[in-house]
Amino acid sequence: MAKQDQKREAVFKAAFDVFSQYGFRRTSMNDIAEAAGISRPALYLMFDNKEDLFRQLASHQQNLAIDEAVSVLSQHVPLSERFIGAILAYERIYYEPISQSPHGAEVMDINLSIASDLMTKGHDRLVGHLSAAIEEAVLNGEADLSLAAVKPKAFVELLMSSIGGLKKKATSNKEFRRQIRDVAGIFLASLAPQAKR
Repeated sequence: MAKQDQKREAVFKAAFDVFSQYGFRRTSMNDIAEAAGISRPALYLMFDNKEDLFRQLASHQQNLAIDEAVSVLSQHVPLSERFIGAILAYERIYYEPISQSPHGAEVMDINLSIASDLMTKGHDRLVGHLSAAIEEAVLNGEADLSLAAVKPKAFVELLMSSIGGLKKKATSNKEFRRQIRDVAGIFLASLAPQAKR
């Protein structure tokens, strides 16, 4: 990893910690610079302002999460195991670290307001990979979409919307993971080949 990339990674980690601790509104660029161990002018050479830093941080975290999900999808295990594993890996990196923060709700709201375009792009990328996994499973005879009456993308979008709703009700990350397994398991059971039903 190049030195500049290492410095950016360090700033992202520091910013994530500071935003989690103080929330977006109460955090200043000076707070982030101090946490990252760099000067404020050096921070402004990397990012235009706090909003720009936040947008890039949000996109960075989401891309890390998607890359991990894609890695899990490539494993040679049954569809339900790799599919649920990929979603859990994504949420573990992207959502869970901020969910238990005292300012998690505020940070997620800010995320949706100032980084919504990037989040939509990332969401579409994740859905694309999950949909491709289902399409491949259908071709391999591991899944059957004939009774689901939806295409892979619509199936994944519906599942991810359901998981999004779970975030509002889960009282802990452990409960959230359990609910993901339960809901995704029900969805994936509908794709079992006819002989297995």
